[in-house]
Amino acid sequence: MIRSIQRLRGFGVFEDLRKTNDLPEFGAKNIIYGWNYSGKTTLSRFFGALGAGIPYAECPQASFEVKLDGGASITETTLNPPRVAVEVFNSDFVASNLSWSGEDFESILLLGDESIEAQQRIERLNGLLGKRRRQLTSTRSSAKEAEQTISDAKTAAAKQIKTTLQIVEAFGATQLTSAMAQLPADIASVILTPEEFAFELNVALTSDAQKPSNAPSLTAPTLQFSQRQKDAESLLNEIPAVSAIIEHLRDHPVIANWVGEGLPLHAGLSACEFCGGPLTESRLRLLQGHFSTALTGQKQRLEALSRATQAASLPANAWLEPARFLPANQAAAGRIERRLQALCRAYNDDLRCLLDAVQAKAESPFEIQSAPALEPNVSTLLERTFDEAITLIADNNKAVANFKDTRGEATRRAKSHLVATFARDEHLANAKQRLKVLTELAAYITAAGQRIKGVVQALQSSIDRAQKGREKLNERIALLLGSDAIQIEVVAVAGVDRFVLRRRGHPARNLSDGERTAIAFAYFLTKLKEHKNLKDIIVYIDDPISSLDSNHVFQVFAIIKNLFFEKMIDAQGKPKWVTACQQIFVSTHNFEFFEMLKKLPIDRQKPTQLDGARYYLVKRISETASTLVDLPASLRRYTSEYHYLFSVIHAFSEHPTKDDVAQLLALPNALRRFVELYTYMRLPLADTNVEARLGLLVGSEASVRVTQLLHHFSHLETVDRMSSHTQLISAINPVVEELMDLLRADELHFNALMATVSLATPKEDARVE
Repeated sequence: MIRSIQRLRGFGVFEDLRKTNDLPEFGAKNIIYGWNYSGKTTLSRFFGALGAGIPYAECPQASFEVKLDGGASITETTLNPPRVAVEVFNSDFVASNLSWSGEDFESILLLGDESIEAQQRIERLNGLLGKRRRQLTSTRSSAKEAEQTISDAKTAAAKQIKTTLQIVEAFGATQLTSAMAQLPADIASVILTPEEFAFELNVALTSDAQKPSNAPSLTAPTLQFSQRQKDAESLLNEIPAVSAIIEHLRDHPVIANWVGEGLPLHAGLSACEFCGGPLTESRLRLLQGHFSTALTGQKQRLEALSRATQAASLPANAWLEPARFLPANQAAAGRIERRLQALCRAYNDDLRCLLDAVQAKAESPFEIQSAPALEPNVSTLLERTFDEAITLIADNNKAVANFKDTRGEATRRAKSHLVATFARDEHLANAKQRLKVLTELAAYITAAGQRIKGVVQALQSSIDRAQKGREKLNERIALLLGSDAIQIEVVAVAGVDRFVLRRRGHPARNLSDGERTAIAFAYFLTKLKEHKNLKDIIVYIDDPISSLDSNHVFQVFAIIKNLFFEKMIDAQGKPKWVTACQQIFVSTHNFEFFEMLKKLPIDRQKPTQLDGARYYLVKRISETASTLVDLPASLRRYTSEYHYLFSVIHAFSEHPTKDDVAQLLALPNALRRFVELYTYMRLPLADTNVEARLGLLVGSEASVRVTQLLHHFSHLETVDRMSSHTQLISAINPVVEELMDLLRADELHFNALMATVSLATPKEDARVE
């Protein structure tokens, strides 16, 4: 057992530590308190060097004297071989023993119960596991063949598509797979008929030099049928007025026409030019009465209407030239051309019917002629069809002007057709189905193998020391973390069992600080089991609760209590608490954990007896040096961190000079923590940071002034900054007084805090230690 450190020089912040008369010797239970960067971890490294029997690498020239039980001592010259067995948990232990990047690390070897039956079962199960592995290998080989079949088919299809469409950019199996993924759910919707594909391919392969010309423009003719029909209706119903009607001429229209045409030739003649017979005056008057002015005018109008009707007919020539359209529009152009030809014929037929009626009226002017019964919509249909033709020509010529886009769209449709055709290929579908079945079978075999492997591991835990260590370590990790999501597995590396961390079967990386602390401490506690007798071991535990919440802090305390302390019956038959190890040291910066450690169960012996409890404080005494002292009375009696921190701040406020270096080093830490607790107490529901909460109490300007100092100097690693930022150092006292004024404003609360300070004895212990 280590009784004391008589001297320690040149070991980090312990520039010249010396044992004083008022510093009690170490006991069986030793609790060390100190703020961050005060020297706790450095002290643990010194104990680690004692156990290792070699100087600490970063302090090779350190000198020391350590007093052991029985009067023996260890110095830097008698360090090796080691005189004490010390196991240390600190940041160095974590860095040396664990890996947080998924790599393997040293296993813990614990003895398990040997079992012949378990070994025989393992052998049988290993045989079955080998069979499953062979099945898995065969299945995966078949699956690989199926994958290769699919891959080869894709490669060949991609090559064919690239060649067919003359694609310039890369288009291989990868691009084909991507194109297949972009097909619509209804693949059939993009598959073309042979004619459609031939057409799209033709457009897609048309070069710029082969770019088609515009289709000829078209002007729709003026349709006159409706007007001619309207003109004819009145003439067909008109009966000319005459003074005397010659019935023979009325009944014989051909003769009447002949006579009517010859009558003007006989003006002033007395004989008929045809027969030479006499042409009397009375006969001429009778003929002139029959062929009156009204009849002559009607005849002239009928002749004019006949000519106009004949002129209104549409030509029989072609209106469109489908061959001069883009291939995509040729079918539509052909349909429109055929419809135009049919409608033009119907239109001209209607005109002929109307012309026949006009001619019949001209031959029989004294008879009413009925207008022909014709379909009135031929002209409307013809106009609409001409509009369609003109629109098609415009769209076609626009596509010609934008032929690059037209060709690109044709290429896209042709490519989609080819990709969809490949995707529906029966052989490909069979290969995909086979791959699916083989993949599912491989998953089943893998799961079966994992189940067998789990049984084998369970059996091995009884005969495999590394597996036993894994089992115990996993129990402790689950206890500390509250779940078994993170587990240790044993792996063989170069024939040596090693540990790896896994989270749900996968390498555990990106662990939180809390998870790392819990796993590392569990590893340390389990590794202690490698010692046959813990009573021979000195245990030093440095801050095992870093980044843990309150619940996990209590769990760590409970584990330390249960593992390192036990109740025994002394020689007088009375129960007493003793340490399960030879000697234990626990250091922490956490006041809550420190208060728990005070409650560790050990008999309250006189300070001179080694099995008693000891409490120490590691504190800074200058910017570069620390020391170890007996725990001040204030820290012994305060059970509340809040009360203790107030005593520190109050002591500085009452100090006459304010220039004590130790106080300046410790004060920012105390201020930061006190302000956090005070603002939480005043504003328990505020979902804000400390600066915002303080701002609600004292205003944003004062809050920034206070928190700027606290954030800058919240840890002692900022000593160098303290020496270079004199302006902020000078602001410590105003900040303390501002905080004290805020507390004084709450009179009942302030008086209660002052009451806790006044009870501290001796009074000087209330000063910052």
